[in-house]
Amino acid sequence: MMLTSTTITDTITGQSILALGSEGGDTGHLYFTAMSWLSNSRHLIVHTDMNRETWTGNIVRFDTETGDVQVLEEGLTWGSGVVSCDDIIYLLKGNELYAIDAWSGERRTICKLGEHCTFFGPLSITNDGKVLGVYWKEALHPSEDAESGGAEWVIGTVNVASGELYEAAHPQFAEPYPIANHAMINPIDPNQVFFSHEGATEQIPDRLWVVDTETGEMSNLFSQKREESGRPVEYVGHEIWAFDGSGLYFVKYPHSPDKPTGVYFVDRRGERHEFINGDYRYWHVGISPDGRYAAADTQEPGISKIVLINTATKQSELLCELPCRGMHPGHPHPSFSPDSRKVTFTFSDEHDVLHVGIMDISDQL
Repeated sequence: MMLTSTTITDTITGQSILALGSEGGDTGHLYFTAMSWLSNSRHLIVHTDMNRETWTGNIVRFDTETGDVQVLEEGLTWGSGVVSCDDIIYLLKGNELYAIDAWSGERRTICKLGEHCTFFGPLSITNDGKVLGVYWKEALHPSEDAESGGAEWVIGTVNVASGELYEAAHPQFAEPYPIANHAMINPIDPNQVFFSHEGATEQIPDRLWVVDTETGEMSNLFSQKREESGRPVEYVGHEIWAFDGSGLYFVKYPHSPDKPTGVYFVDRRGERHEFINGDYRYWHVGISPDGRYAAADTQEPGISKIVLINTATKQSELLCELPCRGMHPGHPHPSFSPDSRKVTFTFSDEHDVLHVGIMDISDQL
């Protein structure tokens, strides 16, 4: 394994990008709703040497100043991890949730589900690093596998110190779209967990949900507009909590019949929503810890634009435009460092090998 870095210049904006890559396979950062950086905003956790077919590779700690690389875990599938404020990496494998200390490499099991259950990523965690948001699939009959039919989706939380697993909701969405996923705990309130009603984007009229873990009450946060026939005309998704827990940013996809499309915000009670920016054909949106910026990518044939948005002025600025593989784990998924000074994303090179790009936005907007 040889993860190396090089500085490239974006041909559209002329801005510099620190690009991390490996000759051993694809390299990507963690999912955009999960922190990829350690607390010092210097060391980055990336998934590298990934097999293109299986998405399995190695979790490594990369020093962006010296280029030093430390392998922390091998043979893990992309898309499960999250980094906590105290530099613990939480990961999933089958029915096990475990932790790795990013500095010592010490590994410990946090909890395990039953044999007929499977955790799914991405993970989420509160800002204080004490409670995880999780979701899993549970076989309804012991003779069945959670990966097959006859299973139920469960939304929950885990206390990282005690390993206590709490079942917050069994959404039981009706067929043909029964999936409840993308569980994300409110960063400041462990008693509120977001989850998605997953399925065909054009058919789902109630994508954004939260559950109160104390009462078990579930509520739909954003009432998507519909035609008289009942068909949704707002296609939404790719949600992420604001770091202050005040609400969620999400994307109203560009092919939505109802306009305007772009980045939106909805408060945590579902009482107010706001259009932020629609200058580009947005796909995913990340938010900076200080709340000042959003970073969004676009989905276009063969390329993706990474765009920085000032959440106060709602102005946008193009950061770069790079080749994009239109499938996981090659989505750009822009996200921020803890100090809000760096934007991180995944992109393809001229040979369609995935790299991680890092841009310093200290002087932007």
